[in-house]
Amino acid sequence: MTDTSPAARALLVAFDETQLAEMHAAASARMKRVRALHRQEYDACDWCSTNDRHVPYPCPTIRALDGEEPS
Repeated sequence: MTDTSPAARALLVAFDETQLAEMHAAASARMKRVRALHRQEYDACDWCSTNDRHVPYPCPTIRALDGEEPS
């Protein structure tokens, strides 16, 4: 879903294409780092799970990155 609110449009026109591309690249790199931490190990999220707590994969973080709304 794209935010087409007046505030979002005003923010976008404040940046040139190079700045937007740099921001996109930086955001993509951050998301890759988060995904690398929250990797699947068997049926669990390796980052979220502990010896005492099993968090099924995909964990809430990966589901949020994938656009799933919280339940």
